Amino acid sequence: MVVSVLVVVAAVLVLTTIGRDDVEPPRSMGSVWKPYDGMNPAISSQPNYFAPPFMPVSESPIDEAMILAAESHVAAIYYSMEDAKVVQLAAEALRDDIQRVTGLLPEVSTGTPHVPRAILIGTLGQSSLIDDLVKAGKIDVSAIRGKWEAYVAAVVSNPLPDVEQGLIIVGSDRRGTAFGVFGLSESIGISPWHFWGDVPVAKKDALYIAGSHTQQSPGVKYRGIFINDEDWGIQPWAANTFEPEVGNIGSKTYATIFELLLRLHGNVIWPAMHEFPVKSTPFYEIPENKIVADNYAIVISTSHHEPMLTNSHEYDEAVHGPYDYWNNRERIYKFWENRVKESASYENIYTIGMRGRRDEGMMAPEETTNEEKAAKIQHAIIPDQRQMIADHLHVDPAGIPQIFIPYKETLVQYQSGLTLPDDVTIVWPDDNHGYIRQLSTPVENARSGGSGVYYHLQYWGVPRSYLWFYTTPLGMTQSEMIKAWDFNANKIWIVNVGDIKPYEIGTDFFMRLARNPEAFRNFDQRIYLTQWAAYTFGAEHADAIADVLENYLSLNIKKRPEQLDLIDSGFSLVAKGDEAQQRLDTFAALTESADAIYKQLPDSHKPAFYEMVLYAVRASSLINHKVLLAERSRLWAHQQRAATASLAAQAHSAQKALLEEVRFYNEKNADGKWNYMANPMPLSQLPTWAHDTQRAWVMPEVGDYTPLPQANLGVVVEGAVDPLGVNAVGVLPIFNRPANSKFFIDIFNQGAGDLKWTAKPSAPWILLSQASASGDARIVVSIDWQQAPYGDAVAGFITLAGAGTERRVDLRVFNPEGLDVAALPSAVENNSEVKIAAVDYIAHHDLNNGTGWHRVNRATATGDGMTIQPVTAASIDLVRLAEDSPSLTYSFYSFSTGQVKIHTQCLPTHKITSEHSGLRYAISLNGDKPRIVDIHANEYSEAWNVNTLRAAAIGISEHEITAPGIQNIKIWMVDAGVVLDSLTVNID
Repeated sequence: MVVSVLVVVAAVLVLTTIGRDDVEPPRSMGSVWKPYDGMNPAISSQPNYFAPPFMPVSESPIDEAMILAAESHVAAIYYSMEDAKVVQLAAEALRDDIQRVTGLLPEVSTGTPHVPRAILIGTLGQSSLIDDLVKAGKIDVSAIRGKWEAYVAAVVSNPLPDVEQGLIIVGSDRRGTAFGVFGLSESIGISPWHFWGDVPVAKKDALYIAGSHTQQSPGVKYRGIFINDEDWGIQPWAANTFEPEVGNIGSKTYATIFELLLRLHGNVIWPAMHEFPVKSTPFYEIPENKIVADNYAIVISTSHHEPMLTNSHEYDEAVHGPYDYWNNRERIYKFWENRVKESASYENIYTIGMRGRRDEGMMAPEETTNEEKAAKIQHAIIPDQRQMIADHLHVDPAGIPQIFIPYKETLVQYQSGLTLPDDVTIVWPDDNHGYIRQLSTPVENARSGGSGVYYHLQYWGVPRSYLWFYTTPLGMTQSEMIKAWDFNANKIWIVNVGDIKPYEIGTDFFMRLARNPEAFRNFDQRIYLTQWAAYTFGAEHADAIADVLENYLSLNIKKRPEQLDLIDSGFSLVAKGDEAQQRLDTFAALTESADAIYKQLPDSHKPAFYEMVLYAVRASSLINHKVLLAERSRLWAHQQRAATASLAAQAHSAQKALLEEVRFYNEKNADGKWNYMANPMPLSQLPTWAHDTQRAWVMPEVGDYTPLPQANLGVVVEGAVDPLGVNAVGVLPIFNRPANSKFFIDIFNQGAGDLKWTAKPSAPWILLSQASASGDARIVVSIDWQQAPYGDAVAGFITLAGAGTERRVDLRVFNPEGLDVAALPSAVENNSEVKIAAVDYIAHHDLNNGTGWHRVNRATATGDGMTIQPVTAASIDLVRLAEDSPSLTYSFYSFSTGQVKIHTQCLPTHKITSEHSGLRYAISLNGDKPRIVDIHANEYSEAWNVNTLRAAAIGISEHEITAPGIQNIKIWMVDAGVVLDSLTVNID
């Protein structure tokens, strides 16, 4: 399989480099773009997210169907010689796809068809074959004429004199034609990920097609990816495995990426650009790269610190001087201008403005203010850049796509008064962790350049990097990107996909979302993942695979595996029922489920399932195991547990298994096709500031303890870190009848020899999971509520004996007489705390205009959330809060009174536009005066650091409960954009 792909790619490269000197590709597509051609597509309540954008293809004959392939017959493929190069490449890819499915190889020709059945493809106005068919009335192209990347397809009888049946595919422009051809490939059963994801091809005996299909323009104009942080993935893979003759990411690698983009109906790329610790060859230093890109009709652009298509590390300060526009304008101008000259005949999007060469703030004289930097960009740098475009493209710069990306400090400069030319597209970035920093105001939306979004699925940087696994829930991405869409950010969507692998699921999702955002309006992550699994692996295991992926994303968004602190994981080892162990148990069950699916899949499906699902499940589980077991071993050393060394060994075993998993991914899966794609780097090869990138692969320190020479009884109760001393009495948390509380006691040996122990409760209504044993154990303590005495603080105790000593653990039981547990609401005070999911409201109030709180699927750290729709709703005047604001009401039961803090957990989004005062909600308890809480945190603030690492912003309000019983919380909208996750009530 690998060999055949290499042969095809090599053949493509030969074709792409022949006869290029006399060809001048178009700079722009020459067609008009509007989202969906200006139409409003219907929103389906039962969407088929993976419906091929083409007529269905059947294995069985259907009425008026044309045979694409059956028995020994296969339709030939024809296109015009004068058509765009991408049409030839798409035709040849279709030929190979039909062969993959049926075993039959179609002829591809630019000659005159003399065959019974033909696939006739071409671009309107660029193909004599297609233009003649249109003139002859064989196909109606009125729906796509003059549109952007649209296409129409139809089965036609006698399209040409010697052709009985023809499948005609017409694109409104060159990419539209390619999208139509690849739409047919998808319809016959070829996944866009057949190369990059090793998705198997289902063999079929025959292919029949009938009817017609019209594909409107995409929702977002430019849709693409950024290859980034490629030092430990795609760069070493290309250099060592796929393209060793180049020793880097070259045109052969890019050809496969460009084909992937076309199959995903994408059209733009920001090429790889890293300089350290592994240098990617700058895109334009390999002359074939730009030619191959144009042959595939892929638009080249560059990232936020690479203006005018220049790569950041192409600029050699030893040659060109400092990258300082204040003091070295002439040389920098010349550097940029040379690239504009070189690329002038290709279709590009120029990044304008200026940042520092190494993804940092621009060089400027000391004490230069943001206002002065903004003025420099506005009045000197951008005018110079646009002059280069005018000089070398010989057109008005307003007609050439340009983007300005207010990334990091550049947003502050933009907010300091920087005014852009009206035609420049603002590409709003997220905060590198999936939360969009700002969107357009009405004034900004009125600009002809419009706006777009730059979004991350991975990132190297503060507060911590996440570079190795796809862990962002689809619902979280959908929530942010639909918000952007509703604020008319529809000109360009770029997603940072790192090395592409292992971000296949997220990349595919993002590109489908960009192509047709309205299809995702009422998004359901579970339905999507089930359909993805059926589409990729077949229906038999689709539900089980969706379960695995939902649980995987849910576990890892709470703490991404790369961001686990090696000292303090943040998961309690002693409280909340041993939160850390519950997490490990869930990971173990998840891995078991994924392993079971893998074993049941056909061998042909296993490579794809491994690299897109199983590897991430196993690896993230092992990372959590090594970190949490190491952390527990340090706790055990503190507690003087004799088993400390054994637990430390388990942590080391998890690390060893993790590295073995990486070796399998690289060397064994798919016969080593992806060797070096997962390529951790020893810390010794990196400076200290870059160690964070390898956190996932670092072995934490483990605990060390030398046991006492003889057995010794150790006891620790839930919630405590220190073991009980000889005369100390342990105390368990309060047992609460409505919560049916259970707590644990750990018994362990602190020395050598055999420890036999017993545990005896003071009353029969105190239930123990075990009463005696030999060796370490965890006793789960619960209450028999049918026998327990009534009272608010019923006392009891447990006596533990072993190794000649005793320990006592006291407990109290909250079991009020006359309490009807069945009559209580679902949220009830438990040990001075109440937890409520945001979706568990008891009442909601929407405005007459429809503005109200709506459920948003899998958008928060705990699952579903509640947010305001439409998100474009204006902020509420606080004076008219009660009259003008939609609200949610929550109910809980408290037994206590006193001061209360309500922690309202939300998605850590940002205030939507510069005109929004904040990201505020109002909250009241039992009708008290509403508190206004703003959860917006400025990027790089301490609050933002904390929020991004837990995927949550927590607003805190203070109230008072004056009487026990039912309590009511009311939350009002103040600003749209708040996504409620959960509420925690703490009673002093």
